Formats: sequence, C-alpha cells, structure tokens
Amino acid sequence: MAKASTTRINKIAVRMYKGGTGDCFLLQFKKGSRVSFNMMIDCGFIHGGKAQFEKVAGDIQDKTGGVIDLLVVTHEHADHINGFDKAKHFFDAFTFKKVWFAWTENDEDAIANDYRKNRSEVSKALNVAVSRLQSLDKGQYYEKILKDEMNSGLMIAGKKKFIHSLSSLNELNFLKASAGQPLPTMVEKFKEFLVIKPDTDVDLLEPGDVRSGLAGAPGIRFYVLGPPKDYNLLNETENEEDNYEQRESPSRKDFAFLSALDATSVTDQSAKLPFDSEYELDNRSNALRNKYEKEGDWRKIDYDWLYSAGSLAMRYERSINNTSLALAIQFEGSERVLLFPADAELGNWKSWHMGLKWPVKIKGDLVKKDISYLLEKTVFYKVGHHLSHNGTATHLGLDLMTSDELTAMATLDFKKINDGWLNTMPNDLLSAELLKKCRGKLFVNGDHLKILANMKTDRVTIKKTNETAMKKLNEKFKNEIFLECEIEG
Repeated sequence: MAKASTTRINKIAVRMYKGGTGDCFLLQFKKGSRVSFNMMIDCGFIHGGKAQFEKVAGDIQDKTGGVIDLLVVTHEHADHINGFDKAKHFFDAFTFKKVWFAWTENDEDAIANDYRKNRSEVSKALNVAVSRLQSLDKGQYYEKILKDEMNSGLMIAGKKKFIHSLSSLNELNFLKASAGQPLPTMVEKFKEFLVIKPDTDVDLLEPGDVRSGLAGAPGIRFYVLGPPKDYNLLNETENEEDNYEQRESPSRKDFAFLSALDATSVTDQSAKLPFDSEYELDNRSNALRNKYEKEGDWRKIDYDWLYSAGSLAMRYERSINNTSLALAIQFEGSERVLLFPADAELGNWKSWHMGLKWPVKIKGDLVKKDISYLLEKTVFYKVGHHLSHNGTATHLGLDLMTSDELTAMATLDFKKINDGWLNTMPNDLLSAELLKKCRGKLFVNGDHLKILANMKTDRVTIKKTNETAMKKLNEKFKNEIFLECEIEG
C-alpha cells in the first residue's frame, strides 16, 4: 500500500480564489506531499479588475511555477474567463500544456456551428437593444415622457433599474458578435489571450468522453458529463419538479425587476423577436403603422419592444450556462469523485441521465457505469451557478450525493454580484440541504457570515452544529485570497 501511494495520486488540494462572484480554481494533484500535476478551472469574477486578477495569477504562479498541466475552460461567461483578459500579460508567461473546451467550441462540428450562428444573431439583437436603452436613459427620455405621470419618480427609477440590470446581464456575455461576423470560438479567443500557444494541446470534449493516463496524474480518470448535444436540453433551464423552489424574497432589499422577467424556453426564431410572430407587421402594413404613430408620442411602440430584451437576455444567459463543460474527476483506487459542473442548469444535469455510461475499472474489471454511480461516489461538489435555485438539480443531482464525507465549495460574493442575482442567490432550500449533507463543510468565496445570514429564511432550518462548522471552516481563510481543502484519494 505504501508503494502504491507514491506512484498514484493519493490526494487533490482544491484552491478556490476570492475576488467576487465567479469561478477560479487551482487543483494540485499529489503523490504523498509532492505535487505532480497542476490543473486550473476557469479564471473570472463579475466586475473583476486587473489588480485583483494579478494577485490571483501571482499566487497561482507561486504555487505552480507558472506551469499548468491542464486548463479547463468551462464556458464563455465573463465571470469564468475575464481574468485571462485582464491579466493577459501575466498569463502570457505561463505554460499551459493542455487546454480543454466543450464540443460547442469545435468549428468543425455542424451542431456547434449552427448553435453558435443562432447565438450570434441573438447576441447582436441584444447588443442593439441594450445600446438603444442606454441611449434613451442618457438622453433623459423617461424623465420627459413620464414627468406628468402619477408616481413618476418611481416609474423613472424602475426604467433606469431595468436598463442597469439588463446592461449588467449583457456584460456577462464576454464574446460579442460584430456586424456580419459570427461569434468567435473560445479557442480563437484564448489564442488572443496568449494562453494557447503553437505547442498547446487543445481538446474538445463531448459527453461520454473519458480521459485518463495523463502525464503526472496516474490513477486519475476524467469523465465528461456535459454539455448535451441537443438544442432542447441546452435551452431547458429549470422546472418545478427537478429544481429548488425560488426564494420568496431577495437576499437583500433590491429594486431588481429581472426576477419578474419571463425565462421560459422558446424556439430559436421566437427568441429573437420582441412579439409573438402573429402580431408582427409586415412591409405591407406601413400605412397602418404610419397612422398609428401619427396619433401621438404616447402611442408609439418604437421603444416599448426593447423591454422584451429582458426575457431575451435571461434565456440567452441561461442557455450559455447550459453549454458548461461539466466534469467528474475520479480516483481509480477508491472510486471517490470530485464534481465540477461549472454553471450547468437543468438541461445539462438532465442529459447526464439520458443513456450516458462511462467505462470504470473496478477491481481489475472494466464495467459501464451511469451518472447515479458517479454522484453516489461524489465527495467534493463545486456548487453549480453560485448557489442559485436552478444550478443544482434536486432528485437528478444533490439527492443522489449520499456520501457522508461530502465537502462543497460555492463561488458567491455579495461585494461583486449582478443586482438581479440577489433574487436567486443563495437559494435558501439548496443552502440548507447542502449544509445538512456536508455537515457544515461548505466553503464560500465571499463574506461567509453575510451569506450564511441570507441562507436563513422562515422556510428552512439550519442546525447550529452545521452553522458553527461552516463559520470555523471559512474563518480560517479570512485574511487569504483563497480557500483550500484537501480531498484524500
């Protein structure tokens, strides 16, 4: 046994960086006390600045010597990748041996290209809507048209809040489509970031894939869970049966209107339209349009259609979450699993249960196992989408994580967060269940006392012992720019 522990990886140190709501992880695979493999997963924070990313990059450089054996880029949202842009000069000096992306970044995959083309059109429409709304705000349009209305101050404040929230949501979409051009792939973008060099090994992964035998990581298997290669699943973000019920009240008082926006999945074409197609005016209807608009400014619909950009933005953001590259990392000997689903929402989680099986070597025999096996063996869970109600599936997810050794990390920080997210993060029901299953072993990269206070609502009960355990665990890293735990193999 002693000999085996020196030749195989027997522990993984997981370091989660602070800096805002967003993901940045360093995993160090160890043989005994010696690090033999460095793995990064994402590097981004909402509203993250250059200085803080340089601190993070500096710490990673100190820990790794600037050599990353494997970088996993989960999806394109800014809170997962903007650090590579902000600290580009820092990361240029790193050596990234391998970089993994999801199949959605494969420019030779017909489904990926079609999906990216559709997202390009939605992206351009959303950018136009946001730009026009910001222009109206800047020109004091609402102050002029609402000045004589009852409660005009409240109405103006509401319009401004909507525009601010929509703009913040659109900023998440780091990849922008320019006129006449499709969205770039993230492979292209990471070449611009100077992460991918000519000798970097780039791999585009599909659900059901397995990677093992990586140099420096003997005895470790990587299972690819998602994203699914199915439009319907990519667009399915939540349902009442498989997700936690939303909060009854925001995490703090906030005038965010995003929570009221419709986030129902729609077809690709209708996602681009401000109205249902049956209400569209075609070119033959110009006479009607002109008559309607001559009746007075108050009857114009020139700007009202822009408010449907809210539901468009929500659908767009959530479908991108579902393109998350979701991985399970397993120690071959003990079969223990570390689960990293990034921001996967329901369609991604659901797809893992739809006929996928992975080859697992148990006591010398190769057998096929499904997701229930991997979830049952999970001892570490990177909580999906910042403790939101639809970032973790219920009976398709957390209910199946039955290990009494479960530890979890969640990337949530109230200091840097989009306002609209305060209506959903942290979800109280999910938080209470996690604390119960982890026995308080829940790390958060923001102020743990404030986050813990916001987990407590009238509809949940959190045991004092679990609350105390969480406080003690997080307090240890109060003055650090990271939190860390070690998972034994």
